[in-house]
Amino acid sequence: MAKFNIEVELDWLDEEMTLDEEIQRKIISGIQNRLTNKLEEKMEQQLSSVITEKVNSIADEFISKIMTDNIANIKIPYKTSSWGSNVEYMSLSEYMGKQFERAVAEKTLTKHGEKPSYRDDAKYSIVEYLTQGYIAKELNEKVADMIREAKTKAEQTLISNLEANLQQQLNADMLKRLNIPQLLQNLQNTIECEVEGQ
Repeated sequence: MAKFNIEVELDWLDEEMTLDEEIQRKIISGIQNRLTNKLEEKMEQQLSSVITEKVNSIADEFISKIMTDNIANIKIPYKTSSWGSNVEYMSLSEYMGKQFERAVAEKTLTKHGEKPSYRDDAKYSIVEYLTQGYIAKELNEKVADMIREAKTKAEQTLISNLEANLQQQLNADMLKRLNIPQLLQNLQNTIECEVEGQ
């Protein structure tokens, strides 16, 4: 067996530290650096998502507040009567409410859903016209479906009753034509004749 002596000159090694201590220190610092980097990445991702969520929430709140405050402060001029020149200022939401009430109550459409030529030709408000047409359509469809179902059930019942009656009549007619008691008697006589003939 051969023996080798290896001499290594380590000038980067302090006089106070051994080689084992230096290697141990390097390994530990490498592991610490990797763990620190991973923790920093995770923290950065989590912080980024939390910050994005908070920023979006704050921005939405801010925009919502500005919009509600501004809309509540917007005043619209509204003529109080069709004949006079008096004008009132009301909030946008109040104005929208009045317009809806007018659409519900004021008759502005003919029975065909058109604008009338004369005021007296107006029969329906917009809501009445839409609901009246919708309800009539729905009722017509429901009634048509009920009639169709009743007709189908009646036809099926009639056909099944006819089939049952025909089957009973055919069975009775076949039994009558076959005259089973006479057939049995003839069969018995034939067997007796054959037995006596042997």
